[in-house]
Amino acid sequence: MRRFLALSRSAALEALAEPLSAILFLAALLTVHLAPVFHYHQFGEAGRLARECGFSALLVFGLVFATAAAVRAVGGEIARGTAAAALARPVPRPLFFCAKVSGVAAAFALFLVATAAATVLATYSSEVGARLADAGEAADVRIWQPGLMMGVGLTMCAFVGAALLNRFARARFCFSACVLLSAAQPLALLAALPFGRAGIVATALEMQWSIVPALFVLACGCSVFIALAGALSVRLRPAPVAALVAGAVLLSFVWPVRALLPEIGRFWLVDRLAGGGTMPWGEAGAAIAAAACLVAFWLVAGSMLLQRRELP
Repeated sequence: MRRFLALSRSAALEALAEPLSAILFLAALLTVHLAPVFHYHQFGEAGRLARECGFSALLVFGLVFATAAAVRAVGGEIARGTAAAALARPVPRPLFFCAKVSGVAAAFALFLVATAAATVLATYSSEVGARLADAGEAADVRIWQPGLMMGVGLTMCAFVGAALLNRFARARFCFSACVLLSAAQPLALLAALPFGRAGIVATALEMQWSIVPALFVLACGCSVFIALAGALSVRLRPAPVAALVAGAVLLSFVWPVRALLPEIGRFWLVDRLAGGGTMPWGEAGAAIAAAACLVAFWLVAGSMLLQRRELP
């Protein structure tokens, strides 16, 4: 277990220390916070755009971040020869592969936490802005200003804070940026709450908590592609792996091979939350169980591929 945790920790740190990771974290969070600003006309539910933007950010930015990290954690170490050095010790190959994929999944969980908090805040700000506009207290405003300022402001402050840590404490900039950006989102949500007005926004926040479990279900579906990317990286170079994973994601939308890939439509529960809808727990449980089975399949497949490969 100590070897497993050590390998997982190194994979998670490597995933968060890449420049691409910090860029994807920042782009995803700013997109979630700023997308409702351009919602000039109100058609239907106020928080729909912010909510769907959060789910899209997890699916697009999160998958790019996690699959690229899985390729580096598995294929990159095999190409550099560090995998052979680690396996020269009493470390079984299946343990090495599963630990590396688990480390990337842990880094992806940090991305999930940041995206979930940002989505709750952005949706809450949209709902409060619409209610204030309907009450005549904020004419022509469809976004709640304290929520927007806290979300965007603390996100940028986290990036600046990472630069200061790099300059004065010699901390790794990209790793610090990812951690601070993730911590800034729940902090922004908590900092914005005291500015709410009782009576107008009493139930606005309560309606948003179902976003968190729905995003977790989507993250479970995305974890299948993380395991798939790790398994393919055992034998293929990064470019073919990226192409195959992108093709698998598209295939899961239009014609999913359910024995190998998740059907994304079953994990995309954002439509169930429209109009104050509740979380379909039965459907969510079935989707999580299916994702767990597919992740286990690709972990076994990757372990077998690594077991039969001659390492340089």
